[in-house]
Amino acid sequence: MGLTPAQEQFWQEYLASLDPEDRPKGGVMAASPGSPDITDELIDLYLQGKKTAGSGTVENYTTAGDPLPQPGDHWIALDATGRPRCILRTERVEIHSFLDVPDDVARAEGEGDLSLAYWRQAHGSHYLPCLADWGLRRIEDATVVTEFFTLVHR
Repeated sequence: MGLTPAQEQFWQEYLASLDPEDRPKGGVMAASPGSPDITDELIDLYLQGKKTAGSGTVENYTTAGDPLPQPGDHWIALDATGRPRCILRTERVEIHSFLDVPDDVARAEGEGDLSLAYWRQAHGSHYLPCLADWGLRRIEDATVVTEFFTLVHR
């Protein structure tokens, strides 16, 4: 799916801020970072530098037919109204089973009390309604892909 004119303008502003040799070779995607009820909270965490990672499931990517994130990917984070708020660049990607997600993922996600217990509760309840669509019976069977990123443009 292509960018809207506002998203394309935001991307072009970012590219213009870079030296030509530093411009990314690939494209960019635009997405809201979460469900509509928490999107703006997540955007604020990005902008404050408190959220430097986000997690999804491999099963969700596979079911949607989307590629897994890769280092060097760029994405425009959209607020709840669909307005571009910042651009993030993926620095590294880690894959773990749901039960093996390490503490540093919870801290990097910057949400709640930053604990792994909070992360498991929040992500587990978010993923739970999707398990059947992903061909899973239990949250423990999910494979988590975590994208660590840098805020590169606001």
